Amino acid sequence: MLFTLFLGIVIALGFSAPARVIFKQADLTPPFSAPAKMENPAASFASLERAIYGPFTSPQIFALKTKETLSSNWLDGRAKVERREYSVSHGQAPQRVEFIILTPVANPNAPLILSQNFSSNRSIISKGQTSPMAGEARSMGPLGGIFAYFFGRYIVRPPLEDILDNGYGFITVHPPDYVADRSKRGTEQLNLIFGDRRDRPGALTVWASLTTALAEDLKAEQPDRALIAYGHSRYGKTALLAAAYGPSVDGAIAHQSGTAGASLMRDKQGESLKNILRSYPHWLTPMAADYSSHPKSLPSDAHALLAAISPKPIFLGNARRDVWSDPEGAYQAARWAAAHTPEQFFSATRLDDFKPTDNITIWTRPGTHGVVKEDWSAFLEFLNAHFQPARFHD
Repeated sequence: MLFTLFLGIVIALGFSAPARVIFKQADLTPPFSAPAKMENPAASFASLERAIYGPFTSPQIFALKTKETLSSNWLDGRAKVERREYSVSHGQAPQRVEFIILTPVANPNAPLILSQNFSSNRSIISKGQTSPMAGEARSMGPLGGIFAYFFGRYIVRPPLEDILDNGYGFITVHPPDYVADRSKRGTEQLNLIFGDRRDRPGALTVWASLTTALAEDLKAEQPDRALIAYGHSRYGKTALLAAAYGPSVDGAIAHQSGTAGASLMRDKQGESLKNILRSYPHWLTPMAADYSSHPKSLPSDAHALLAAISPKPIFLGNARRDVWSDPEGAYQAARWAAAHTPEQFFSATRLDDFKPTDNITIWTRPGTHGVVKEDWSAFLEFLNAHFQPARFHD
């Protein structure tokens, strides 16, 4: 009954295409198809940037304003919790952006997972109704339980205890606090910052710049600390962009990043470029509209983004029934990127051929769009293969 209700809500909201493809499954052994040529990886990525994302721009101002320890022994003594507030500007009046940093008490120099999230920091840094942060958690209201049911128990709050027990820290930020994730408001803000011009950046690159700027600040403090960008769905896209643009970002976990993320756009299943521009035009540069009806005219494709990240480790998460996010397109992009980038190694022969030690790792589980327990087990296995922290709790 809940499933029927959910599909009814999806269709009523006008997203009937995702409802139709939810009953399909990705081919675990798709035939190899070549995207646009990539004779020069750097030039291919530059053309993709112009066509889809817009120019990447680091903040003109990224200044630490406040730094406070909220707890020295949260989660049964596992974590130190620190709150930082930065003044951030890309040319507009500076705005305050909050980051929450969890560090394992047992290892203050632990690798850090830099996460962008759908909900407030207070909603993520919590256990039940308790949190070291002040205030109340903002939730999705009565739909919160439905979304958690269908999109997984970790769609909002990750398994922080497991992350810390594996020797990693975790950082959370809510990007819409800086540029709204609403088409009208987000577009207005971007036009105010960059000007109402066709070649301005989209929200994805601006959100990604929050991660790259924080990573630079953290590397200045501890140069040897590993920093890994993580995100799901739209924030999987920003995780890939942060890894591509940020020299201080050491790897990426992009879960179900789809179109404008890891999946090919020129000839694909699921969500199209036109679908994105209809629902989320603020994500991309206005130039992307030139290709919405003719994606095969794109000068490059997602394989160029993966190649731009080389040789950093990349995790591409998928679910077999999440055809809307096009797992086959992510697999094809990974194969093509590795074939044209000697530093990248991708040996998977199927979508579900999980090789966590590869430079590009693909993970495909049963099920649909969301974040579940099995996903985080795979994320951590990938991280352990590349960043090798010690375990601190039994």
